[in-house]
Amino acid sequence: MTSEPQIDDLEDPPFVTRQSLHGPAWFAVLLPSLPPVLLWLVTPAMTSAFQTVPGALRSLGLLAGLCAYVTFATNLLLGARLPWIERLFRSLDRMYRFHRRLGIAVGCLLTFHVVLMLGSVVASDPGGLVSVLGEPGVAVGVGALAGFATIVALSLFGRMRHETFQRMHRLIGVVFVAAAVHVLLVPGVAAQSSPLHAYLVGASVVGAGAWLYRSLLWQQLVRRHAYRVARITPVHDDINELALTPVDDPLRFEPGQFVFIAIDDDAVTREAHPFSITSGPQDTELRLVIKALGDFTSGLAYVSPGAPVVIEGPYGGFWHRGHDLRRQVWIAGGIGVTPFLAMARSLDLSDREIDFYYCTQTAESAVFLDELTDLADRTPGLRLVTVPFDTEGLLTADRVAATSGDLLRRQVFLCGPAPMLDALVPQLSAAGVGRDRLHYEEFRLRG
Repeated sequence: MTSEPQIDDLEDPPFVTRQSLHGPAWFAVLLPSLPPVLLWLVTPAMTSAFQTVPGALRSLGLLAGLCAYVTFATNLLLGARLPWIERLFRSLDRMYRFHRRLGIAVGCLLTFHVVLMLGSVVASDPGGLVSVLGEPGVAVGVGALAGFATIVALSLFGRMRHETFQRMHRLIGVVFVAAAVHVLLVPGVAAQSSPLHAYLVGASVVGAGAWLYRSLLWQQLVRRHAYRVARITPVHDDINELALTPVDDPLRFEPGQFVFIAIDDDAVTREAHPFSITSGPQDTELRLVIKALGDFTSGLAYVSPGAPVVIEGPYGGFWHRGHDLRRQVWIAGGIGVTPFLAMARSLDLSDREIDFYYCTQTAESAVFLDELTDLADRTPGLRLVTVPFDTEGLLTADRVAATSGDLLRRQVFLCGPAPMLDALVPQLSAAGVGRDRLHYEEFRLRG
């Protein structure tokens, strides 16, 4: 017997569009894998590569390995969290989701590479397999594959603390360096094509540089903002509002964006964590509403006022073009209300028609309900609809349509736990809400 989905079971993640990837992002990410394939195909060895079974297996294995290596380097570049790459994807979550998919693709390509290369050895000389595996360059490659497979498997299926996950993920750079040693030391590629060898050296520099930038040098190179904890206010049993004041230039952001914060206090770990901004851009203080779901979020209640805070960001594209849209539906699930708080606090809602559905486990667990109710009473264009799960059940697209009218003329924004999104998004799509008008958001650094 399965349990009912808990509408509040969402760590206060920032949220970013979970729609299809923008065309230029696909193109820019996949393009680097084409040159090594083309350069290998025009090498002299290709004229006779497919005349024998061992030659065909070896050539296919090399192509798989080249694609895997360049894609590996590209994936490290995505993981560096560079602002211009996030803008290309229009959100950090899209970039991280594609980052995870590329990681799986690299694993598959590496598996094909190993199987095909070993198959070519067995097909030509079964007795030579042991001696080939004993070659230093090959042994390093096998070790890199084992390390990569371990990290990917733990990332996809392991359950670990956020800090442990981050530290383990930094080891991927060590695996890439081992892969670089394998690629650049195993004879054959450089002898067949100097341009291909130069391209692989360039990919090595890009991949290793991206890893060094994010894992070791980010504190010196990434632009950050200095804040201090002003106060921590409980707003529910397990939810706190963190108010921060700037030490120097305040952060500039748009409603619906999020930041990574690291707090220098013994009550919490020093790792950076992502949270949605709930204050408006015009506010002096930067406010974050955070639910206690882990060691870091649970320790926030014990952080001392005045503790230094380092902020990286802002990130996110949830409210992209939202200012220009007049007829809207907002749907928040649990702590997914945080981006809508920032939007409601900072926007002139009087010239819009917004129906705001606030879904919670119980009526008592709706945080900031008094503020939102007061805002709706004072704003003709804003209608607040509370949906407590325990008494009214899960929100459905039929209920939204019955309350808000024709959804074909509405822009729909959603932020909430995965079960809510998984249920509502297909329903809204079936009700005629097109992909360009359906903005559903979640943020998970781990799959």
